[in-house]
Amino acid sequence: MSAGKRRRQASEDLAALGDPGAAQAEALAGIRRQLKTAARVGIIAAVAIWLLAISFWQGLESVIPLWVAGGLTVAGLGVTLLVRRNLAKSQELGQLATGADASPERMQKLEARVAKGDASAILTKAQLEMQKDPKKALATLEGADLNKVQKAMANQIRVTRALIHLNQGELKAARDLCEGVDLDKAPDAKSKANLAAVVAEAWARTGNPIEASEILDPHDPDSGSLKDLRVQLLRARAFAEAHRKRVDPMRKALKELEGVNPQLLAVFVGQKRVHPLLAQEARKRLERSGLVPRPKIQTARR
Repeated sequence: MSAGKRRRQASEDLAALGDPGAAQAEALAGIRRQLKTAARVGIIAAVAIWLLAISFWQGLESVIPLWVAGGLTVAGLGVTLLVRRNLAKSQELGQLATGADASPERMQKLEARVAKGDASAILTKAQLEMQKDPKKALATLEGADLNKVQKAMANQIRVTRALIHLNQGELKAARDLCEGVDLDKAPDAKSKANLAAVVAEAWARTGNPIEASEILDPHDPDSGSLKDLRVQLLRARAFAEAHRKRVDPMRKALKELEGVNPQLLAVFVGQKRVHPLLAQEARKRLERSGLVPRPKIQTARR
C-alpha cells in the first residue's frame, strides 16, 4: 500500500472511531431488517387466516369467516403499504447517511422531515454534521423527543449523543444518557454490541469499570459478525481495563487497535479526561511508531 493510501486509510479509521456515522448506518440497516421481517410475518399470517376461514366456511356453511378473513386481509394490506413506505424512507436516509445521492432536493426532504420531528431524519442529519461540527450535530440530536420514538431508535440517539459527549470529555452527560439505554431492546446482536461499546465506555470512565467489562464480555471484537464494530469494542475495552488498573489487558486492547492502525491510539492522547495509564501507554506506542515525536532530553553543559 502506498504512503498516500495509508494516510487516507488512517483518516478513515480515525473518523470511524470518533464519529457515530457507522452506528447510524447500522441503526438504519436494523430498521430495514425489522420492517422486512414484519412483512414476512404478515404474509404468513394472511395465508393462515385464509386457510382457517375456508375451513370454517366449509364446516359451518356460512360466509362470515370469509368476511372476517377479507377484513383482516384489507387491514394487512394497509400495514404492508405502510411497511413499504417506511422501507423506502429508510433506504433514502441510508443513501444520505453514506453520502450517496445527497442532492439539494433530497436534502430539502431531509430538512422537512427533521422539522416534523422524524427521529430517523434527525439521526441522519446529525451524522452528516458530525465531522465538521460535533456541537451542531449534538444540538440536532437534542431536537428528537425520545419519549415519542421507537425504543430501538431512542437507544441509538442516546448513544450517539453520549459518544459526542465522551469525545469532548463530558463524562457525566454521557453517563446520564447511557443510563436510559435498554440493551435488551436492540433488534439484533450487532446492534446490541454497538450500543454496548458506548455504554461500557461511559460506565468505565465514570466509576463503574467492572460493570463496563461485564457489558463488553458477551461481544467478541474478533467475531466475524462484529468486524465492523471491532474498533469501537476495543476502544471501550481499553478504557474499562485502564480504570480497573489491569495493565496487561489494557495493553492488549491497545496493541490490537495499533494493529488496525497506529493512529487510532491518538484518540487516547488527544481527548480530555483520559485515564493517565491509558494516555501514557498510548503515547509510548505512538512515539515508537514515529507518529508522535519523542520528547527531547536536554543535558546540562559542563
